[in-house]
Formats: sequence, structure tokens, C-alpha cells
Amino acid sequence: MKFGLLFHTQDPPNGDHIPRLYDEIFAQAQYAEQFGFDAFFVPEHHQMPDGYLPAPLTFAAALAAKTQRAEIGTSIMQLPLFHPLHVAEQIAVIDNIAKGRFILGAGLGLVQKEFDAFQIPLSEAASRFTESLAILKHAWSGQPFSFHGRHFDFSDVTITPRPVRRPHPPIWIGAMSEITLKRAGRLADGWVSDPLHNFAVMKAWSEIYRAAAARAGNPRVTVALLRDAWVGESRAEVEHVWWPHIQAYHLFYLKLGFFSSGRFNAQWEPWVKEIKADAEWTFERVAPNRLLCGTPDEVIAEVKRYQREIDCQYMIFSLRHPTGPSHEETMQCIERFGKEVLPKCKESF
Repeated sequence: MKFGLLFHTQDPPNGDHIPRLYDEIFAQAQYAEQFGFDAFFVPEHHQMPDGYLPAPLTFAAALAAKTQRAEIGTSIMQLPLFHPLHVAEQIAVIDNIAKGRFILGAGLGLVQKEFDAFQIPLSEAASRFTESLAILKHAWSGQPFSFHGRHFDFSDVTITPRPVRRPHPPIWIGAMSEITLKRAGRLADGWVSDPLHNFAVMKAWSEIYRAAAARAGNPRVTVALLRDAWVGESRAEVEHVWWPHIQAYHLFYLKLGFFSSGRFNAQWEPWVKEIKADAEWTFERVAPNRLLCGTPDEVIAEVKRYQREIDCQYMIFSLRHPTGPSHEETMQCIERFGKEVLPKCKESF
């Protein structure tokens, strides 16, 4: 099993210190690579006042240049917002900079305001996504090809340079519903999860994804689970240093209806619909089966449970959230993961 980090690129409230934040992320990546982390991922959203990353491939190129060994990827890139030939060219260049270390984590994206800004009908997201995947695979072959679809139509196109990784950089699909999980099983090299749902949901979704891959005869099966994570000397440290930031992050999605509207929460977490006040969203309720946090031994035990029961090939941790912890505290957490957690997890598998 491999271990990665997902970097949050927001600087609330107004993005006033983005250059400093980027420098801190680069430092965290280089430090994490020294301590055995296997990959780094960046997200994508647009028109956010806190500077949420709108150009994931640009940032991925910088990460590729500043690291030596770890894989570099997006989680996730909203593929329908881009022309697939531009995406193919940019990723090919990044993969050459990284010497074959790039992973494309891609999804539909479902924010109306973002689609409106790029003058793309939200109703076309799924069909544009499917066509884009097919075009990328053709483009990365290095051979001339033509494509005649609903959204894209061109003839005798050749994309250079060709990516280093063959036959092409891995494509993971971000999926949080049965239909998108089945799409990942049919079309992709892997499925990347969200970090908000609990263990039971991750297990159920992994089974849907694997079954779809088996039906499609797709042998390329990778389960990459995103998890909010923190390792400290004690639970008290975790609750004091890290939990307030995670609580704020989760409450944002709770108020959007993310948890209560999820297909699986009604079955496994009926209490979510009963939340009336922020104070009810407590560490004791939220952490079990959702957050990977605690002492090194506690985190190791939870990682092993995920590997044993879900058989994930990747675990991607979110450590620092937009409001914190601080850069210094995050560097300490990375070191603790590298010295006390990752070696014992990797030696077990």
C-alpha cells in the first residue's frame, strides 16, 4: 500500500497570503518525500475568494520539479471544464518533467457557477467527461488519431511529447455515487474517494467499483481512499491542535446538506439528519470510522483495518486544512507519520 498527501490550497478569507502558502506546501512535500510518502495531490475549484486552486496542472508541474521520487496527481481535476487536447498536452509535459510520476485524478465537477463561467452547460458534464477520457487515451499513444463525437470533432491530430509512463499516466475517477463508481470501474485505472464519508460507505463503494470493473473486464483496479488524518502524542493533543479545524471544515459541508443527502448516510448514520446545532458535531461522534487520528499506534491500527477490510492500494491523507493547523505543526505531524507510522504500515503489507 502507498501513502499520499492531499494539499489544501486555500487561504481564508481572501487569499491574501497565497505565495507564502504555496511555499509552505512545497516545503511540506519535500519534507514528506524524505519521510517516505509516496505521492502528493492537489484539488481544483474556481472563483473562490480564499484562492482555492483554479490551475491544478500548473501546481502539479511545480510539485514535479521540486520533488524526486513521489508521484504527483490531481484529486480531482474537473475534466469537463477543459479542452481534452490541452489537457493531454499539459499532462504529457508534466509527466516528462516528473519522469513518469503523474496521476490524473478526474471527475465531472457539479458546481453550477463554475460551469456557467466557462460557458459549458452543466447537463453536458457526463458526456463531455466520457469523451475527454477517450480522447486522452488516444492522444497519449503518440500516434495520429481522429475523433468524432458530440462535443469534440477533429481529424489527424498528434500530441507530442508522449508521456513517459506507458501506455499512459494512470487515470483515477473521483466518484461518490453508484453511477460514477460504475463509470470508474468501466473506464479508469482507479477510483479515488472523498474524505467525508465513513468506513462503511468506503467499503460499500469499493465493492460497487470492483464489481463494475470485473463486469467490464477491466484489470486495472486501484482503490485510493482520501482520509482526514493527524497523528499526535495523545488524543488530547489531536483534539486541541487539529480537531477544531476539521470540525469547521465538516460543518461547512454539513450545512450544505452533503451528509444528510448522501445515499448511504441514511442507512448507516441516521443521526446526521438529527443534527440541530454545531455543538452536536463532536469529536466523539465524527471521529470513529471516519477520521484517521490519534497516537501512532491508534493510527497504525486503523490504517491496517482499512487495508485488511477494503484492500485499498493508496491512502491519501489531508493533514492541514484551510484554517490550520500551522505549517510548523504540520511539519511535525509529517515527521511523526514518517518515523512512527508509515514504516510499520508498509512492513505489514
